[in-house]
Amino acid sequence: MTCLFFCLDSSCTSVYNNTAIYMDIWSQVMRQLVMLAECAIILLGFSGCQERTVKSSGTKVIPPDIAGTWKAKNSSWKIVINSDGTVSSAIIPMGEVELKPNQTTRVEMKDGQFSTYKAGDFDVEYIPAARELFVSIELEDVHIVYLDNVIDGNSIDRFIGTVSEDGKVWIADWINVFDYGPRLPQDANDIYAEPLIFEKNGD
Repeated sequence: MTCLFFCLDSSCTSVYNNTAIYMDIWSQVMRQLVMLAECAIILLGFSGCQERTVKSSGTKVIPPDIAGTWKAKNSSWKIVINSDGTVSSAIIPMGEVELKPNQTTRVEMKDGQFSTYKAGDFDVEYIPAARELFVSIELEDVHIVYLDNVIDGNSIDRFIGTVSEDGKVWIADWINVFDYGPRLPQDANDIYAEPLIFEKNGD
């Protein structure tokens, strides 16, 4: 999920040689565990009922073997790319909510409250000579509420990688950048690329 990407820096290897470093890293771990717990509590509240309000997007030509539905292995990500170079929808890990570009999705939680996701631009670029596909998913504003827990902020997810010659597999580096406020901060040193394998579904 979006809020679960945290890593310890390389000083972990020398932690037993320096008590100050050990305590600093331990405090980072505890902060991250608190953040994980908050995310888990909120995500348990999704009931799956979604509503949307609509805006629009632009066009470009994408080869038939690149257009289609791309589903990530070992992740909830699913991205649908149209032949005109637009993304029609994306399912994101945070709540496994389906978003559409420049639309607002309203999700009813299990406790009866409503969370909202305001999506921004979903961009696609493709370099035929290298078979390199780039997709960007922007979440302009998210407001998630469940019981007494609240997440407010924004995020952008970028995927870049090579599509196989047969057009069935896309191996992408995934970079997630988010700002969910002081309760769920993202350290600039914790931003890194995670490999994801996407497979083409039924196209």
